[in-house]
Amino acid sequence: MYTSMEKQLNNPENILVVRLGAMGDIIHVIPAVKNLRITFPSAHIAWLVEDKLKDLIECIPEVDEVIVFPRKQWQTALKHPQKYVKTISEMRMFFKKLRKKNYDIALDFHGNFKSGLLTYLSSARTRIGFSQGYCKEFNFIFTNLRITPQQKQMHRIDKYLNLLQGLRIKASYQRPVFSIPDTDRLYIQDFIHHNYHNQKSVTIIHPGTSIFGEYKRWQPKNYALLADRLIQELNYSVIFTWGPLEYKMVEEIISLMHYKATAACKTSSAKQLIALLRYANLFIGSDTGPTHIASCIGIPTVAIFGPKDPVIYAPYGKNAVIVKKDIPCRPCEKRTCNHITCINSITSEDVFDAVCKLLKTQIH
Repeated sequence: MYTSMEKQLNNPENILVVRLGAMGDIIHVIPAVKNLRITFPSAHIAWLVEDKLKDLIECIPEVDEVIVFPRKQWQTALKHPQKYVKTISEMRMFFKKLRKKNYDIALDFHGNFKSGLLTYLSSARTRIGFSQGYCKEFNFIFTNLRITPQQKQMHRIDKYLNLLQGLRIKASYQRPVFSIPDTDRLYIQDFIHHNYHNQKSVTIIHPGTSIFGEYKRWQPKNYALLADRLIQELNYSVIFTWGPLEYKMVEEIISLMHYKATAACKTSSAKQLIALLRYANLFIGSDTGPTHIASCIGIPTVAIFGPKDPVIYAPYGKNAVIVKKDIPCRPCEKRTCNHITCINSITSEDVFDAVCKLLKTQIH
């Protein structure tokens, strides 16, 4: 005789995935979601995500429904006392609708207090999360089925695959596939056709990071030196992609170059960014979301790593290489640093050499 929990684990009809952000972490959760879809082909899979990353989840064909947690909207509204009543009413309606979904299973891949609370408020019968020591901010108090990963230090993708042990799934890595609407694909196609009429291979370089991750940025002069060598010595065309507040950085890099490079068109969504990345023969970037997207869709990728640990955060797969400096204070999890030697000591020569080595492995 199966218990009600065992029935839900064996054949859930309604599954909630909780990973609120950021872009790179969402990319790392997708292989686990693909395993969910393979194991439970007829289940309804919903993903709870913060508003700014809604369009990325919409690209994932395994997801049936995107539920937006409007954190930024509510935070802004609560700064104005005259909006309190309306905002609190919206919050009540949001959680009421979430509870009405009657989820059999909720999987908290995020693992902090906020995601744990949202998982709990979903009223899912079985709430799967990480055990104490493998999550943050007492997240474990909100779950009723807790999973201990195989080891403490492991890649994020492998850690997230481990969470599926709660559903008795023997998970394996599945490369993400994205579905891009024609409007976004044609917008990018128009940019490419207007700027590239030759047969040269294209390198896309993403020099920015989120404002939250500015300490992971490589210097503009280094990107300029690197891009010049890619054009002069390897005969690449170079496109620089950029996000909010990063266009001036790209302009600075291009102004420091001796050869012609192009600033990408504005990509107002993850869908447009992915459509653009598909034109790349090589991608170079720091430890940031676009780097993980480029790698997971199969583009040869060079990732420039500063403080973070590549064992945990590196792009996943044989098509990517890491450039880092082994100094005594790295890896570290600090958000600020008064010297950032780990990233500033990486030279354009280091990255160019990594490019050449990667391209040789791709040929063979």
